Formats: sequence, C-alpha cells, structure tokens
Amino acid sequence: MAGPGKPCTTLARAAPKRLSEALFDGRLLVFEDLPPVRRLAERARAILAGVFATDDPCTAEDRLSAPAFRRLALRARKVIGEDETIERHWHDTLSTIGYLPADTWLDRIRLRAVPSRDDIDHQRLQVLPPHRDTWGSGIAAQVNWWLPLYPLSDTRTMLLWPAAFRHPVANDSADWSFDAFRRGGSADYPLLPVARESPPAPALPVSIAPGQLLAFSAAHLHGGVSDGSGVTRFGIDTRTVWDPDRRAGRGAPNVDCAAGTEMWRWYSPPQGAGAGERQ
Repeated sequence: MAGPGKPCTTLARAAPKRLSEALFDGRLLVFEDLPPVRRLAERARAILAGVFATDDPCTAEDRLSAPAFRRLALRARKVIGEDETIERHWHDTLSTIGYLPADTWLDRIRLRAVPSRDDIDHQRLQVLPPHRDTWGSGIAAQVNWWLPLYPLSDTRTMLLWPAAFRHPVANDSADWSFDAFRRGGSADYPLLPVARESPPAPALPVSIAPGQLLAFSAAHLHGGVSDGSGVTRFGIDTRTVWDPDRRAGRGAPNVDCAAGTEMWRWYSPPQGAGAGERQ
C-alpha cells in the first residue's frame, strides 16, 4: 500500500468504506481501465472538438483571439456540465467504484480549461492558486475527482502538496464568503479561499494519463501550473460525499479550515434523501 500522499492503484477495487478511510488518511487513489471513465473522456473530447471546430482543441489558443477562446471555452464548460450522457457515464463510474449515486451527494461535473496564454483572462479559466477545497466547502468528507482529457506535462498539470495534509497553512477561509462571491458579480472578489503563505515544498505534479481517474481528499492542498507552450490543459473534475461517511462522521483532519458553513447546497442529495437533507 502506498504511503500518504503517494499515488496508489492497489486500493482501486476496495470496498467504499476502505476507500474513504484511505482518502481521509491522505492517500491519492488512481483508478485505471474503467470503461465508463473511457466513455466519459471520449464524449468530452468529442464535445471539445465540436465546440472548437478542430480535432486538436489543446492548440486552438494559438489561432484564436483571447475573446474568441474565452467564448468557446466557456461554451464548452456549459455544454459538458449539462450533458446527460456525461452525467450517465459519471454515475456509472461511481457505481463501478462502489460509491452508488443513490448513496452519494453529487456536485456538478466541470470542464477545467487552463490556457497557457496570460492574456486569456477569466476567473473560470485561470490557474488556481494553492488551496484546499475544504476551505470553501467546510465538508471534511468531501472527495475530489480529477480526470485529464489529454496528455499532461509537469509544467501543465495540477500540483499537490502532500506534506501539508496534516500541517496548517495560513489561509483566508475565515474571510471568504460564497454568498459575497455570488452577490459581488465582479472579478474582484476571489473565486475561492486561498493560501496566504507559500506552500511547503516539494509540490507533486500529477502525471496520470488520459483515461485514468484520480481521487483525493478535498483537504489536500492543491493548485495548478501552466507554461507558455501554447497548449491548453483540459480535464474534468467534480466532487462527491458518500452519505455513509457523512452519517458516521468520517472525514479528513481539519488542520486550518475556518469555514463557518458546510456548503451542502453545492450538492444534489442522494437519490433516496428527502428535501430536508440539503442544508
């Protein structure tokens, strides 16, 4: 079994409770050769090819103006986020892993598009600074899922700081408010709470291949990195909470999160849950 913070594939066929326990201990789990993941990625790539009118959307930023790229990338985010086929493949993925959708809180499926150019400036298309998702959600049982759609490089990927999993990092989670973000309607309000100090070194570049799926605790410190290669990074990410974890009080350690509210309203409740479950 891999140590905390090291990618591990040997647990990929474990029971969901054991998967959760490993994730909340800081392990990074990589799932390989899952047919619904392959189908999801193929569908997402087909949508990108259609929106960008090219079989190589990763290099589309080289031929498009900044406004044109922003417009197409945001359109692709919307189409993928609303695509029922992708949603079905994701539900099949969770069922294959063992987190049945009927027992799982589900966040939206998002296209992550990170261009290498500095002039393509939009909150939803930026390289994310170091952060823990729990600083915003306040949910210790949250699991993050990350799927690259095209090959990565160490300078064009997601970064993780496993050494920070059990060590506090100064951050602004006490000051950040989702309601203020929504009310602001301005790029001036931060998209998410972030670290106020440099993360502990070293960072771990995520180097999984297209078709592989990474799961990690939302309490992991992570961010993005890009380069001037002219190649856009496209991937899929989403978040879940397995309801048995929530009910049992299982979750990752909270070493520095000052979020005042658990953001269950970001999630669709398990299919069997009543309306009162969403808080």
